[in-house]
Amino acid sequence: MIKIFAVVIISLTAILFLKNAGREYSIFLSFAVVIFLFAYSVNDLSSILTEIMGISDGVENLTPYIKLLIKILGISLAAQFTSDLCRDCGENALASQTEIISKIVILIMIIPLFKTMINIVTGLLK
Repeated sequence: MIKIFAVVIISLTAILFLKNAGREYSIFLSFAVVIFLFAYSVNDLSSILTEIMGISDGVENLTPYIKLLIKILGISLAAQFTSDLCRDCGENALASQTEIISKIVILIMIIPLFKTMINIVTGLLK
């Protein structure tokens, strides 16, 4: 973890110096560091996903919901990355629209889950 913090702090310092020399270079460096950090953490994400899928194998009824959870997590991470990149480039309106659209997509994806929950609750109340 200390390696990651060191890379981020060194990169941040370089990005701040590059902003004065040329904004486009600081954006490229920022993008490169983000890709490096994501590539570095892919193994951790892979082990987490494997563990979650292992848990869902024991209960067959939960498998679709676990897959839905993983998709929603992926969408939220991608939206956060995209909106942060937009903000770094000075496009705050585009970043906000990215976040809103991702929330709408997530809401659409969880409608079947809400229906299932309502059916379970109404079944318990009868």
